[in-house]
Amino acid sequence: MEFGELEEDAPDESLRPDQNKHFCVVGYDSPSSEDMPIYVDIDVMRDMELHALSDMNVELGGVLLGGQYIDEDGRPFVVVSDSLRAKHYESTKGSFKFTHDTWSEISRERDEFPDDLQMVGWYHTHPDWGVFLSGMDMFICDNFFARELDVALVIDPCRQDRGMFQWTGNPEDRIRRTDGFFITASRFREVELEQYIAQLEGSTMAHDPRFASQGFSAPVVNVTGNREQPWQGIAIIGILVIQLSFLALIGWKMTMVAEEKKPNDEIAKIEKKLEEMVALRKEREDLDAQRKLLDRIVGKLPGGGAGVVEDLNDANRRLAKAGVDTRSRDDRILVLKSKLEITVRELEKIDASFKSLDKSHVKVRKSYSNLQDKNKDLEEKLKKLTSPEEGKDTGRLAWLRANWIYVAGGTILLMVVGGIAVFAGRKEELPFTQAVVDNQEEATTNNQEEDAEGDSPN
Repeated sequence: MEFGELEEDAPDESLRPDQNKHFCVVGYDSPSSEDMPIYVDIDVMRDMELHALSDMNVELGGVLLGGQYIDEDGRPFVVVSDSLRAKHYESTKGSFKFTHDTWSEISRERDEFPDDLQMVGWYHTHPDWGVFLSGMDMFICDNFFARELDVALVIDPCRQDRGMFQWTGNPEDRIRRTDGFFITASRFREVELEQYIAQLEGSTMAHDPRFASQGFSAPVVNVTGNREQPWQGIAIIGILVIQLSFLALIGWKMTMVAEEKKPNDEIAKIEKKLEEMVALRKEREDLDAQRKLLDRIVGKLPGGGAGVVEDLNDANRRLAKAGVDTRSRDDRILVLKSKLEITVRELEKIDASFKSLDKSHVKVRKSYSNLQDKNKDLEEKLKKLTSPEEGKDTGRLAWLRANWIYVAGGTILLMVVGGIAVFAGRKEELPFTQAVVDNQEEATTNNQEEDAEGDSPN
């Protein structure tokens, strides 16, 4: 895109809106006397706010149309009478960029307005980023809106904040945010303008500009229901009951958790006390061990250590009676202590010798026990070699002990099979036996009859 040479026209002299009876003017934020007065029409401001709220995921923008003037005192001011939304732009969550198609569309729309409406600046949004000018924003200002009276408006629709920026003419701080700006409307819309300013400054929630683009009435939502539809009241009551029940459940659960934590705290206290008791017990055991060691050392001294103690006491008494110098008494005490230490060390050496002898004795006993076990094994092997029959019998007995289940089972099985065979054989021999008995009885009868005939007379 190419631009020809631009000629900056000198601002025309005009009457400021706050001095014009046709307008009513209300300041947004706190405009100061150091700021260049900037007047924005209420409908233009509404349109830009609605544009900002249409998509809060990316940055949006457009251009400001109006005029740049000076008052009768030669003080410059800017009037924003209209705006054009940018189309075919490139934007992200944190950047906005005018493209060639954007400028072509803006130029085409600008030609449909009167010549006295010129571009006096631009606006864009910073969704949830705050009101400031980034590096890319400064690039747009430097290349497209760099005239002395050009302005920039930044709107944060998420935080409901907005601010105007103007050129300062200072090379070190070229552009800064103003303390505020003015919004204008027809004198017949003064109440509407005051309410709108209250909305922007957050002092009231009525007539929110996000819901009304014309006029100043906000939609009314009726939640009380009516007589023709009683189910709405029942539904609302049911929802409230469910919510209260849910809150009661949460409260009860939190109470249960708190009650569960109490026993845990008590258990922690008990565990801490037990640890302290264990530590005290261990300390007591250490002290007892040290006392026993001292008693043992003193007991090994000649006379149970009583003589050394008595010597020390006698020496102290004699020194005290004689008034001997404290230093010489201390020296004697040190000598006696050194002798005692030497005696203790000798006793410790003797004790260590006894311990080493005990260890050697344990090793000898263990070796002797191992030799006895080996001797027994050798004797058993020798018996087996010298008495082979006995060894065989021992082997058979061992085999029987290991396989007694199979032997017993086989014996029982053989007994059962033999019983069955005997029973079957007896059933087969019974007819033959009965026949033999019958023949014997018949032969006996015949013999008796013959004998009777023989004895009878002829």
